[in-house]
Amino acid sequence: MILHHWDTDGICSASLLMEKFGKDENFTPKIGNYFLDEEDLNALRPYDRITVADMSLGNAADICEFAELTIYDHHITKKVECAKAHINPHLDGETYPSATLVIREKLGLPVDHRVILGMVGDVGKKIFDRPQGAMVEKYLKESGRSFEEMERAALLLDSSYKMFKRQEVLENVFLTDDLDAILNSEKLNRNEEILEKEIDDMVASAEDIGNLMVLKMRTEHHIISAVARKIAWDIGKTALVLNEKSDRDEIYLRSPDMDVSAYIRRAKDKGYNAGGKKEVVGVVLPKGDGEEFFDEILEELR
Repeated sequence: MILHHWDTDGICSASLLMEKFGKDENFTPKIGNYFLDEEDLNALRPYDRITVADMSLGNAADICEFAELTIYDHHITKKVECAKAHINPHLDGETYPSATLVIREKLGLPVDHRVILGMVGDVGKKIFDRPQGAMVEKYLKESGRSFEEMERAALLLDSSYKMFKRQEVLENVFLTDDLDAILNSEKLNRNEEILEKEIDDMVASAEDIGNLMVLKMRTEHHIISAVARKIAWDIGKTALVLNEKSDRDEIYLRSPDMDVSAYIRRAKDKGYNAGGKKEVVGVVLPKGDGEEFFDEILEELR
């Protein structure tokens, strides 16, 4: 079983692993959960080998109780000691832009559109500020593809999780073999049309307070990360966003230039589910807890 994140990097990571090791079943946690709830754990119990791709799961060690666990990841995390292998450059103090790149290097795979999509999906144009930017430029030149096509494909793949279409996320893994199949997918283009307007409306309503933009919003779509990315990547400011959903609160912090990773540990110390990287923090909180932690972060960042 391949257990993967629901975004472009996770989807493409699963595709690479399934191609390398033979077709296997794939699974993603409930969208928005950076942990496995009891229902998800029960769904995984029939499998004796599970490979996690592009996820730092808070309770990954629970998998070891019934299956051999392997992890390919690039997020800030602690080593899962019970795993057969935990392949994550962060554990050695290195920063990687995507799990697809980790998998490509570990398994000796060629650089194809899936490897590039994982990087573009996670860091966007910022990839050209990193050493791996040369790899992206080389791929684009040799393939005849444009960066805009890669950005568009990542947006389209991400549209499924943003609309909480979990089954569609799983199906997208099998769409990634062909870049044009992603770009021309009618269902994904319909998703993106709906989401684009909502995201633009949310960004337009964010409050600008100097080098920081803050937003408190309410939507059932999983677009908090997309809103924060648009602020950080397109406007160039640190984004602090709170989404008060019907069943939980979510906080997303993304910065184009600051190391905000300390808030991952802060959130976990408070008992919240949290994850991220140097430039991004995502937190899932019980309903009603979000505003206090949001205000705490805001006070320190002002």
